[in-house]
Amino acid sequence: MIDRALPTRTLLDLAARQWFDELADRGIVVTDNDLIVRAWNSWLVEQTGILADNAIGHPLFVVCPTIAARGLGEHYQRALIGEVRVLAHRFHKFLIPVSKSALPAGATEATQTARIVPLTSDGQVVGTVTIVEDVSERVVSERELRNQILVSERARNVAEDASKLKDEFLATMSHEIRTPLNAVLGWTQILRTQGNIKSRDRALEVIERNAASQLRLVEDLLDMARIVSGKLRLDIETIELQTVVQAALDVIEPGATAKRVAIVADFEAMPIPINADADRLQQAVWNVLSNALKFTNSGGTINVSVRRDNTTARLIVADTGQGITAEFLPYVFDRFRQADASTSRRHGGLGLGLALTRQILELHGGSIEVKSAGTDKGSTFAFRLPVADTLAQAAATIKPHLDADALDGIVVLIVDDSADSREMLEVALRAYCASVTTVDSVDYALAKLASGSIVPDVVVSDIGMPGRDGYELIRRLRSFAEPIRSTPAIAVTAYADPEDRMRALAAGYQLHLAKPADPSVVAESILSLNAARSSSAKHHRS
Repeated sequence: MIDRALPTRTLLDLAARQWFDELADRGIVVTDNDLIVRAWNSWLVEQTGILADNAIGHPLFVVCPTIAARGLGEHYQRALIGEVRVLAHRFHKFLIPVSKSALPAGATEATQTARIVPLTSDGQVVGTVTIVEDVSERVVSERELRNQILVSERARNVAEDASKLKDEFLATMSHEIRTPLNAVLGWTQILRTQGNIKSRDRALEVIERNAASQLRLVEDLLDMARIVSGKLRLDIETIELQTVVQAALDVIEPGATAKRVAIVADFEAMPIPINADADRLQQAVWNVLSNALKFTNSGGTINVSVRRDNTTARLIVADTGQGITAEFLPYVFDRFRQADASTSRRHGGLGLGLALTRQILELHGGSIEVKSAGTDKGSTFAFRLPVADTLAQAAATIKPHLDADALDGIVVLIVDDSADSREMLEVALRAYCASVTTVDSVDYALAKLASGSIVPDVVVSDIGMPGRDGYELIRRLRSFAEPIRSTPAIAVTAYADPEDRMRALAAGYQLHLAKPADPSVVAESILSLNAARSSSAKHHRS
């Protein structure tokens, strides 16, 4: 089954990954399975004079009528069944007549070749990519020379930027470490040499505050190193977003009060469940709140809003502070970047807080954006996080009692390429009177579901399997008609890291159990999900 509903963003991401090297100096047209244009790159805009807005969303043969006129539609049909078509012979005006201003001096037509290739995802064709190249000798020569110049120029610019950024970071880090260290060493010396000092409590307070400041710097550097090396681990659990945000507000509130900055919180009344590491997420929220407080002057306001938008949780932090210039806005979340890295800057820090925030949110499957109208016009940071699956949430509240016939009447489909694992689960679940069917591959499972020979109440599947894996199974399962589409599914897998759990839940599984899984825990999970599903069905009928 070909999925014809892939969003444009997914199509573009797939095309970028598969044809990245082709994007610089050639025409690129991306279509979906219906040959509707989904991307029209800048090269084509320059060559044809047709704006992307006038091409995207329209049938390819309407935008480029000469394709059909030349009988090239057959090539696209072959691409849609997976064949790669290289049109090695040359065409004049392959797509449409090019703009006169884009032609080489003395030329009346552009000479082009084209390649029409299938765009695939997980082995399925989801669209087409057309790569058009101007192959006239003059244009080829100019392009090669231009590419050499551009590569050299870009390399030089990258090296210069990297060197400048490194120098700024080292200078900033030296300042940020030496400043609190100076206070610590200075007050320590005073305490040692002046035994009867009256301001002893003040000295200890300064030492403690500056030591804590240094500790935060070190922790930020270590966290960033862990993220870059892929060693940051999350302790994921189902929590309420409002609780995490309130905890961060409690930390920031004393500083806001002292600075006379008002914090206005507006939370949605209903709890918003999310799957997250509470401590790491609180760190991300605190970073943004701390940043807002740092750049908001006395008498200003920080507005904090928590809302739910269908399957997405949204946190908005808007301040009336210093704002962000248009020039710096694209670099806000870059590591070690600061709008003002000069020696006269008003605010400290290494430029890591917002970079860490973005990385933490992305590890949670979320994102963050920033907007600002400019200097002294405030800033708005918007978090987005996936809401926890409500079926799994309901199942977690049910306390199953595993009697001998606890799973009586419940139909379970087990998908695992390991014969030992299948047999173990089958024996364990049959002991609770479950009706169990086992298969050793995703293809076999899909065939049984498609034929209607089994309509399971719960699916239990491994993730890592040869051929098609557990992610392909859950994707295809959710494309069936009801009641199979909404069948609860449990991933029982050796991929046991927090990131693996998040990926499984995001893919559509309700629960993730790490191997070796206790058979009684699997049985309890099946009972819970089935009970939650039955309760949800009764609620909808009423």
